[in-house]
Amino acid sequence: MRIGLYGMPTAGKNFIMEQVYFLDTYYGSNLLRQFDPNFECRSELERKENRKALAKKMLEKSNFIIDGHYAFGDEIAFTEEDGQLFDIILYLYIDPQILARRIANSEKIQKYIVYDRETWQILEINALRSFCHRNNKDFYVIDNPPDNYFDDISYVIRFIKDIWNGYSCVTFARECVKVILESSFSSDIYLLDGDKTITVEDSSNRLFGYTTNLYDGNFYTGYQAWKQNIEFNQYSVPDIDVLPVHFNNKVLSQIGTVAYILTSGHKKIWHFISDYLQIPYFCGVQMSAEAKFFITKFLQEAGKTVIAYGDGMNDYFMMKQANTGYLVTKQDGTVSRSLKNQDLEGLTLV
Repeated sequence: MRIGLYGMPTAGKNFIMEQVYFLDTYYGSNLLRQFDPNFECRSELERKENRKALAKKMLEKSNFIIDGHYAFGDEIAFTEEDGQLFDIILYLYIDPQILARRIANSEKIQKYIVYDRETWQILEINALRSFCHRNNKDFYVIDNPPDNYFDDISYVIRFIKDIWNGYSCVTFARECVKVILESSFSSDIYLLDGDKTITVEDSSNRLFGYTTNLYDGNFYTGYQAWKQNIEFNQYSVPDIDVLPVHFNNKVLSQIGTVAYILTSGHKKIWHFISDYLQIPYFCGVQMSAEAKFFITKFLQEAGKTVIAYGDGMNDYFMMKQANTGYLVTKQDGTVSRSLKNQDLEGLTLV
């Protein structure tokens, strides 16, 4: 297993690396300078070639984590070879104002203070996420809302260890697709988000009062799903005797006979709803925006036509990847605020 840990200068990657005791740790800048002691004097093109050569050399090793940078200001450091080296890419997101103070206090990197830190981080996240989507690799944004900095990284280390022990949204997606292909011979597969798509309400909030700020960063990767599962375990979920939600009939009236629910909601609730609707469901710790995307992609690679319904950012990549994507609006006709600034072209509003 090879893990790449990315993030802005001063994000705190070293702080995390120093506490990863179960993998070999390498610091990207140190490796580059060992590989070429004159690295800093090289041209941008020469530095990029050195990065490519080092990435190829590191393929000889396994079970490690390396920190790295996607870009330095306007210079893109990330290479195709870097991406192919890693099985998993993590991105450490930090509050832009905190980054600004750290950069201003670092003489070595003060020149980067002129760049907008939020724009820079989002550019890197989107580019790395897109690379992982194209290449069937796991991608996780590590954040800590509402503060978005880390005094305590125990959850981060625990998550990385779970990755080392097999946690994977890509693997989970493949397992879901295997079940679907074994149970259905239809050429058309309907994939349905759960809360606020099939249902009007958020089922976990309605049944046991669940609220969270885990998704304030709007990332919806497997790290946020993993932390949500920890939060779920802190609640006492009552037994369900009657339907706890109202259905969105404008969605249910449109779906075909071969449909599957993909939900990040609580398993106990969605087991009940699935039985009630007689629609199979998939849920679990790994059910994230990436899991939904890869389920869609892998079904298409198996020759299926995918029709997807969702309402927010957790469904966005699934809907965009699907042959037909339906975006479920709120009752007042507006779309989820999580989709602000997202490209909705090609999606049909429901």
